[in-house]
Amino acid sequence: MKQLAKYLLPLCCGIALASCYGLDKEEYRELAPITVSGLDRTIYAKATETLHLDKLRVESESGQDLVYEWSYGKPAGDFPGMVDTTFISSSPTLDYAFDKAGSYVLRLRIDNGESIGFHYYDLRVQAGFDEGFLILCNDDEGAGSLAFVKKRSPQEEAEGAQEIWDNLLTINPEYDFRSLRDVYVFSSPGYASGILISSGDDEGSIYRLDPVTLSVTYRMKGMDEYGVRTGEILGERTSGTAHWAYLIGDDERAYRYEFSTDMLIVRETPFPARYGRQGLFASKTAGVRDILMFSEAGITGFPNSRIAGYAAPDGYEFINMAAGRIGAGQYDASKYYCIARTIEGAPKTVKIISTSSSLSSPTEIKTYDEVQPMLMNANTRIVTTKLNGNAYYDYDNKIYHWAMTGVDPVVPAEGAKPDITLPDGEQIMDICTNAVPSTSSAVVDDDQLLIATYNPTATGRKPGSLYVYSLKTMEKVKEYVGICEKPVAVAYHIELTIRPARHVPHPAFPSREGRIVFREPPGRHSPGFALQKRKNRLSLYAGPTRQPCGGSRTGHPRGQSHPFSRGGGGGRGIICAET
Repeated sequence: MKQLAKYLLPLCCGIALASCYGLDKEEYRELAPITVSGLDRTIYAKATETLHLDKLRVESESGQDLVYEWSYGKPAGDFPGMVDTTFISSSPTLDYAFDKAGSYVLRLRIDNGESIGFHYYDLRVQAGFDEGFLILCNDDEGAGSLAFVKKRSPQEEAEGAQEIWDNLLTINPEYDFRSLRDVYVFSSPGYASGILISSGDDEGSIYRLDPVTLSVTYRMKGMDEYGVRTGEILGERTSGTAHWAYLIGDDERAYRYEFSTDMLIVRETPFPARYGRQGLFASKTAGVRDILMFSEAGITGFPNSRIAGYAAPDGYEFINMAAGRIGAGQYDASKYYCIARTIEGAPKTVKIISTSSSLSSPTEIKTYDEVQPMLMNANTRIVTTKLNGNAYYDYDNKIYHWAMTGVDPVVPAEGAKPDITLPDGEQIMDICTNAVPSTSSAVVDDDQLLIATYNPTATGRKPGSLYVYSLKTMEKVKEYVGICEKPVAVAYHIELTIRPARHVPHPAFPSREGRIVFREPPGRHSPGFALQKRKNRLSLYAGPTRQPCGGSRTGHPRGQSHPFSRGGGGGRGIICAET
């Protein structure tokens, strides 16, 4: 009774006071509301550039001054959940530069003296790295970095917009990037896009980066999961609903990195996968890419069960190889051009061998004595282009071309004039072209050659540089001297319209709240689901031609194991997200 009286007494006093002052229920005044408009639910910004928001419209009838508070944080749980909140402004307009790309929650708190309103926005801070050149580097202690040279528009040139970033991997402070080896930009229409980086660190790390923010979306520990470190990334392939890239392992075997599941699959090859090349040339309708692997003993090409490989002729070893087109009006089929040279004897004999992409019907198109030593070896980096039928390569810190598709496909020999000679002290570390990173890119000239160099004697600057040359004129377009540490790889990067992942609702798979949304759907975004296996875990994914899953479809909360079946086979998958 004492406890009851404790609560009833204040209530009775309140009623009595209200009666005394004549405040009937109907006479209570509602607190002045706050109405906010003018901003989109999703707000886009560029890292390091000031975001200016001045379209906010606020209506309030309190007659008191409004108090604003802008803050942002990392998303946590369902929107608008946020953590690590940071205050950024108390102005009705927002002017703020976010230093790190990523997805955030932007919160606006408004106090009108009577009411307090909270308004949330999906904030996407993009890196602004839409087109340019990536240079992967290591310093003298093995610490990795990723430099970026932005291809600026004329307006950006005039405005003096930032052009060079020296280490974008600091966007991911939670990772210790070391002993980096190769970088590859992948993008295929209907599939996925991103950036792949291989390393030779103790764990054999392979990093997958978002193409827009450059944040790490997945890290694979190759040594822990597969007992291998990988190095050279040769390019990508698609087949049906699959999408992958080939890498060469330190064990000289070929590995497929599956983009849909972020796992490696070993591919047995008839000959060691010691060296690798990616051929790029034009068909009648599209750009064509071919993946080539070889050792001195034989050519592997595209490793699958239908290709047996091609052994070097008796007494010969392979020096190098490239892919290209066979001539105007006749170039729908791939052609490989292989250089073989006798192991013994003087002078040595050179054979230029042509074969199809299936490594069938090899043809010796040229045999000659090596009177002067050829300016090429197995470590020579070769790139081909959709612009012409030449192969461009580096040797002794100079750039030469090999007219492999010409009437006389002799390899340049000692005394030949180089196409490009770099400044003294510059060592060529890698070359590539500005080819669009897509397996089915349009027939567009990739007309630039990118040359990453290292100068160990440089003082007063960083040792790494980038030189850009025109493949049409072989004249220098631009140079970026001393912009990075010691380069190991260079790649052309362009942000295409495709995204690596998209939330995909499926009406045939309802939850208690209406629908299920899956976190990483590989492939085209159309109805259907499929099982994907990674080690001993089954997960449910969306895909273009998959049949709908059966099994129980309702009442399964997010994050719990969900039973389902496909084609009569049962399994369990994880519900990743729910709306």
